[in-house]
Amino acid sequence: MVNDFADVRPVYIIDATDRIVFVNQAWSDFVAPARGAGPTLSEVIGRSIWDRIPDGVVRQLWELLYSRVRAVGGSVFVPARVDRPDERRLIDIELRPLGDGSIRHICEPVWREARPAVALLDPSYPRDERSLRCCMWCRRIQVRLGAWEEIEDAQRTLQIPADATLPRLEPEACNTCKQSLLKTFPARVA
Repeated sequence: MVNDFADVRPVYIIDATDRIVFVNQAWSDFVAPARGAGPTLSEVIGRSIWDRIPDGVVRQLWELLYSRVRAVGGSVFVPARVDRPDERRLIDIELRPLGDGSIRHICEPVWREARPAVALLDPSYPRDERSLRCCMWCRRIQVRLGAWEEIEDAQRTLQIPADATLPRLEPEACNTCKQSLLKTFPARVA
């Protein structure tokens, strides 16, 4: 873990019982802008990773990833969009198994691109009872059954103005990302 403290990439570690046992400063810095005020260490360390990952298909996919990484003992890379309201960001998350059943998550920034601010991604907007399904890996929005669009396009397609309140974004996995994740599971140790 000594190198993890100095790593400029965001790093966090979960133990064999899926509790967060380490986050570095780069992780804290990376998460804070994406969600407004970032969590304090006391709000993260010792907490279950499942406090940060919702129930449903999203959680099932992460549980399967963790199970396979631990069973096979090989690393896997998971691409994910971690957009800010004014920026598209793509990272690769390396899930690296450790000898004691822990998993080190190393978040490698791949690219970022500025864009006009998207109200649906702005945590300062109040949310109402409406909800939209948002893929946790590609950040696209489901506009109808089987059809997912980039968030800006979906906001136009669904005619959602940046009003006083906006729909909640419900974490989901689109079919494309779900199939891609299922194919990335390590088949054997490298």
